[in-house]
Amino acid sequence: MLRPRRSDERGTITVLLAISLLSLLGLTGLIIDGSRAYADHRAVQNAADAAALAGAGALNQILFDNTGQEGAVHDAVVASLAANHVNGTPDCRLVDEAGTDLGACPSTATGAGLPATVAGVSVRARDSQSGSFIKAVGISGFSASASATAQIEALRSGSSPFMICGLDAVHHGFDPPLLLPSGSSWIINPAAVGQTYDLHGPQVPDCGAGSNSFKGLTDGSAAVTVPGWWPAGTGVQAGPVRNVVARGDACTTTDGFDNWTGCTIIVPMCVDGQGSGTSTQLYCVRFGLFRVSQSHQNAHEAVFLGAGMVRDGQGGHRPVANEARLIKLSQ
Repeated sequence: MLRPRRSDERGTITVLLAISLLSLLGLTGLIIDGSRAYADHRAVQNAADAAALAGAGALNQILFDNTGQEGAVHDAVVASLAANHVNGTPDCRLVDEAGTDLGACPSTATGAGLPATVAGVSVRARDSQSGSFIKAVGISGFSASASATAQIEALRSGSSPFMICGLDAVHHGFDPPLLLPSGSSWIINPAAVGQTYDLHGPQVPDCGAGSNSFKGLTDGSAAVTVPGWWPAGTGVQAGPVRNVVARGDACTTTDGFDNWTGCTIIVPMCVDGQGSGTSTQLYCVRFGLFRVSQSHQNAHEAVFLGAGMVRDGQGGHRPVANEARLIKLSQ
């Protein structure tokens, strides 16, 4: 009877041990590198979000601030991804209000301009990382990709201690009027930008409401959407500011009346009025930015700044020139 040699047994054990070690190494690689791959995917998604917002910020400057060239959108996206250590070549696309692809972001200033309906930027980011333990099973590394879209939208909801009549003096407003009729809508009057208006006081125009108690105040109880009817407040003390402008001179008080001279606030602009006393309402259609020039408990004057960015609030639809707006992720 033949008996197996000890050397054969040792060889078999060595092979089994090697297979076991390789399997263990592969399993370890899947756990460790799999965790790295998941973390990288989250990082790439965050980077794509930041890049889309950066691109939309550059787009905002081109469309509404008249600064920058067409290539600034692409450059902003690339710079943002590089700052977040994403190493793949990005895909930067311009989109309209509905998110429809309008073509690639220009990488240089072509002079051709941007599509007339552009309202946002879509980014697809890609990143690759070298594997560690998984190389033992023949996998060299892993990659991750993520997409994000950011759009510029008109501010549609917010809260403000003030509201102002946008009509002309003939219609119980101001000269020059803040708003001009345009078909069935209203646009901001460019001639009003830079002018000083009474936001709050005993004789503030009420858009024809016919109320002796209207002083330019909202009731301040909740955020209201434009277009829509805003209830007026009574008394002389202005309420808190909850909708913060995305700039260093924003009015940020949340404790009722304060000295706001020199700070900027978002104010709804209105085109109709109704009611009287505590039931007075104004129909407001746009938000505008105002820098407070004089601030007292019983009266506030402010310079109309027209357009500007805000940090929060609800948006909707592509903004028009000189309209308060925000940039937000839509996907």
